[in-house]
Amino acid sequence: MAVTKIKPVKSTLSKALDLIQNPDKTDGKMLVSSFGCSYETADIEFAFTLSQALDKESSLLRRRWLLITV
Repeated sequence: MAVTKIKPVKSTLSKALDLIQNPDKTDGKMLVSSFGCSYETADIEFAFTLSQALDKESSLLRRRWLLITV
């Protein structure tokens, strides 16, 4: 029977992904897969996506503030 545990990431995303991809626990990374990104660069891609979302959010907030103050 397989057991799945969900735990929050308390350190950096890179360290969490390194732990998840541990070759000793994943049959030499044979059991590691990803969808929509490469697991080798997932932390970089996640950080890029987050920065784009934050930039877009701040831009939208600035526009709303200008509309309200005008």
